[in-house]
Amino acid sequence: MFEGKRFVGGLVLLAVLCATLLSGCAPSKPAAAEPFALIVLPDTQNYADARKDGAGRRAVPDYSRYFYDQTRWIRQDRDKRNIVMVAHVGDIVQTDHPGEWQIADKAFKTIDGAVPYVLALGNHDLAGGRADSRETRFNDHFPPSRLKTDANRGGHFGGGNENHYVLFEAGGMKFLIVALEFAPRDVVLEWANRIVARHADRRAIVVTHAYLDNNGRRIARPAMGYRVKGNSAEDMWQKFVSRHKNVFLVLSGHAHSCRLESVGEHGNVVHQIQSDYQFIADGGSGYLRIMVFVPSENRIDVRTYSPTAGLYATTPTDQFSVTYSMGGAARAE
Repeated sequence: MFEGKRFVGGLVLLAVLCATLLSGCAPSKPAAAEPFALIVLPDTQNYADARKDGAGRRAVPDYSRYFYDQTRWIRQDRDKRNIVMVAHVGDIVQTDHPGEWQIADKAFKTIDGAVPYVLALGNHDLAGGRADSRETRFNDHFPPSRLKTDANRGGHFGGGNENHYVLFEAGGMKFLIVALEFAPRDVVLEWANRIVARHADRRAIVVTHAYLDNNGRRIARPAMGYRVKGNSAEDMWQKFVSRHKNVFLVLSGHAHSCRLESVGEHGNVVHQIQSDYQFIADGGSGYLRIMVFVPSENRIDVRTYSPTAGLYATTPTDQFSVTYSMGGAARAE
């Protein structure tokens, strides 16, 4: 009788052990990717404006604190909000003056080595703010060596950083972000086409300056009416953006905030989102865009916030969400 009990007990123990082993070997359901944020810095030209009058006195109000508050907030909230990238949509400065670039330089030094970023050049960043040529002091402070780090892989077109791209991973997905010059030339769009095609396995974001007009339509005037030679936004769409199925987002500035959804040649929806607050109080009051990617819900939440005031703008133009499929994305290698 004792031997029988021991035999039965052994079977029970064996069953428990097998169940435990099988449970441990069973494939577990992958954890949902955590939300992450991309921060958009709209035109900062008024914050960097340091023009002086004939007597050497400041001719415009000093709004530089807003610029410094923006990048300080990005660094402080990096972990809390899981900020993975910052994109400046151009008009970094007002007149391409050395003193203005020094303000921009100081602002971005706050996040150097902490959060990767890209910068697109606007019309005010060229040729004394006139945009009648492509001369700029931008590379004196933001050369390729500054933006390309081990955590911020990518490359650039030509010898300067007027056109550059970055590769990054977030939420288990692989991304490519391409920053293009104001009114990009044909040779630049050809380069951008090659970069996006080469990285067809990555979700692509395009950052440029002047793209939508005040009514939310792509600008059709060549070089947006400026003397510098280059393509219009509609040209950019036809020659570059619409051709790639992995492009899903275009970020821009220059004019009032608005957005547009268009379908590319491969049936992909491209969200074109423009951000600019230079026309409100204090040259923009420090408002920036927080774009929160929520992979588990295939949604990007866009919020508008001023770190200086600690306030959100809540109009439908400033607070909205867009649908973007992120489910089932291949894990980053």
